[in-house]
Amino acid sequence: MSCSQLLPSLAPHRYDVAMKFRLLALFAGATLLLAASCSNAPTTSSTAAPATANTTAPSLSAELQATKVGNLAMPMAGVLTAGQPTEEQLAQLAKLGVTKVVCLRPATEAGTGWEEGKAAALGVQFVRLPIAGADDLTPAAAEKLAAELAAAGDKTTLVCCGSCNRVGALLAMKAFFVDKQSKEQALALGKAAGLTKMLPAVEAKLK
Repeated sequence: MSCSQLLPSLAPHRYDVAMKFRLLALFAGATLLLAASCSNAPTTSSTAAPATANTTAPSLSAELQATKVGNLAMPMAGVLTAGQPTEEQLAQLAKLGVTKVVCLRPATEAGTGWEEGKAAALGVQFVRLPIAGADDLTPAAAEKLAAELAAAGDKTTLVCCGSCNRVGALLAMKAFFVDKQSKEQALALGKAAGLTKMLPAVEAKLK
């Protein structure tokens, strides 16, 4: 057989061998890529990460929001904070489960002084803890507030003043001096409860 006759018969065989080598190379490359991607994938540990504390304040129900009490909030479980409620709003809050009111306004301030009688008619316990200004923000006052809140047990207490600024200030004092929270934690609670203009005074006292 001549070379010219032999070469055509060998050509398909050479082509098949070349294709097989190419396919093997592609398969090997794909295998290497898959192995590399698996080795770089993040690993999971059998030990779960520690849970972080939930510091989010409880949200107000739609019924509480509907009362439209100024600056109403619930910075901590079982404690509502607000500005001055009206007689109608106080009655609504009583229907929604408020059993105790701690008012930080002196009875001589305009717009207050009536709450004792209304609370008695509603069957709500009323306590007046006067905080006229920054000078009244003392550890002793914070301890009095803490005692009133503790005495309420698991019942809902409303702590109010004119705008909620004094409420936030005294709750920050309570958190720091009574509950032994850090300054940052105490101020965060105070702000959640309405602390605004008295913030510099409170910051100076938390030490």
